[in-house]
Amino acid sequence: MIKLIACDMDGTLLDIAKRLPAELPEVIAKLKEKGVLFCVASGRQYASLRRDFDAYADDMLFICENGALVMQRDQRVLIDPIDPSFISGIVTAAKSLEGVYPVVCRADVALIEKTASPEFIRNTKMYYPSVEVVDDLTALGQLGDVCKVAFYDEGDAQTHELPELKNHLEGPLAVILSGEHWVDVMKPGVNKGCAMRGIQQKLGISPEECMAFGDYLNDCELLQAVGESYAMENAHPALKKLARYIAPGNDDNGVMRVVREQLGLAEA
Repeated sequence: MIKLIACDMDGTLLDIAKRLPAELPEVIAKLKEKGVLFCVASGRQYASLRRDFDAYADDMLFICENGALVMQRDQRVLIDPIDPSFISGIVTAAKSLEGVYPVVCRADVALIEKTASPEFIRNTKMYYPSVEVVDDLTALGQLGDVCKVAFYDEGDAQTHELPELKNHLEGPLAVILSGEHWVDVMKPGVNKGCAMRGIQQKLGISPEECMAFGDYLNDCELLQAVGESYAMENAHPALKKLARYIAPGNDDNGVMRVVREQLGLAEA
């Protein structure tokens, strides 16, 4: 029996226009009646997710910052931050690359440097509504609650910034491709799957009682942490090979269709 459903946002729950399914509030209410907890598992910050799900956030669980932070009813359930001594070296790791910008993601706010790139500012504000602009990220000192450092690439992240960041940082830190334009640097071993296992332990539920949906490489560990794993039809090929099932694509309302079918939720 499924007790927890975890779902990535971009490319999974959201359609290509970044819209939530219109039926989501009704589905979450029906899941609550069945004793099933709905969880969003995203690279986004909590402020972004809390805003998007404001009307029914109290009935949900939030895996934020690709697993470094778990929130429920505005309370921290889990946090697994980067060693503060690494932060300065991380933010300078891609300084030589054009069109690459770091975002230092604290638990409550994202920090960026002043820049003339409107594309970077637009994309940062889309994913990080709680943002502060500073003169120099390397002058911040020792910050104890940095969940990750995300790098935005105006070009193709996989071929441009990813090799450079791996070369400079991989080993003491985990370097993860999280989207077409994004790479995340985190504490090794911290990911959505690690967060999911922590949740399972806290709630006393088994992997077999959990279902998860994803579309990109930062969802691999999440799908491996549950019994019922779904890659979207539009997912990265490597994720589709790893998943137990394939769901219809994000533009075909795949998550809602599978959830309704598998949990016996009637159409409105």
